[in-house]
Amino acid sequence: MAAEDKNKHVIRLERDNDDYILPKNFFDILVLRFFPVISLTYLASIIGIAAISGEFIQYLFLDRKAYLMGILLVFWVSVPAIVWILLVGNPMLTHVADIWYKILSGLLMVTIGLSYVLFPEAKLYGLREYFVLSIPIFILIYLIFVRDNLSKLLVYPLNALGFCALIWGMFMGAVISV
Repeated sequence: MAAEDKNKHVIRLERDNDDYILPKNFFDILVLRFFPVISLTYLASIIGIAAISGEFIQYLFLDRKAYLMGILLVFWVSVPAIVWILLVGNPMLTHVADIWYKILSGLLMVTIGLSYVLFPEAKLYGLREYFVLSIPIFILIYLIFVRDNLSKLLVYPLNALGFCALIWGMFMGAVISV
């Protein structure tokens, strides 16, 4: 009987905190990491699309095509970031959040690369080229979002500019489009 008791392990769990799905610092992650990177992506895509399109001022302020394609690109690159936020919030999966970001980003990059090669006829407003340009954005998001925060000197202006561009694209761009 003594040998049986010797090999028996007793595990006691003490519940000292509440359960949560999102990380405790979820809003800090959103404001200080996610929104600035997404705002930078949105602004850069709008400016890039307007610059390539020809008439820069018209496409930047009066055409909703650049804003629509920019928001599609933002949705595309934010999928791994959202999964990273949810995995960091789970205490049992925090250690695998980084690798899952890399896996999902890699799968999205391979998907874009293969669709660019296999479907050359799929040219919805030239969206194919802009999605190929999302490959460096995944790397930038990894370096800024997953690895380290931006400085607060850059965070709030980027958030404000991204929000203003979103509002302009939703209301003014759709109404004034030529």
